[in-house]
Amino acid sequence: MMKHLPLVFAALFVAYTFLPPRPVVETGPVTTALASASSSDRAKVAGIYRALADVTARDQGKQIASTSIWRVVHSNTLRLAVGGSSLVGKYQGLDKAVEEVLAESNSLDNLSLTAESQGQPVWKNLEKACLEIARQAGG
Repeated sequence: MMKHLPLVFAALFVAYTFLPPRPVVETGPVTTALASASSSDRAKVAGIYRALADVTARDQGKQIASTSIWRVVHSNTLRLAVGGSSLVGKYQGLDKAVEEVLAESNSLDNLSLTAESQGQPVWKNLEKACLEIARQAGG
């Protein structure tokens, strides 16, 4: 019986490799706010913030020069992307959850997006925060 033990372990290992991976459970305030959201609503929120991250990274503080201007861009992006849609007001606390994630790496002070904050340009912190929101939304 003992001489077959390596064969048993090998067979179990091979069988284990065919099991589907367990899904990663996202955590954070946005995940909590979107707990009852459909997959399409989660994808919409994630897409908005991935796009905002992309615009922020491409600009690197050239056109969007300060955090106050970035906040206007953020507000206008939301107004254009979801204004008048079923997403408006649908998920209680989503607005606060997004602000919480943004505040984790960004000051409320009006700063140049090219200024250094936490060892990198402010625009980079905003990009990372938007990507974190998208990740927590499930995208």
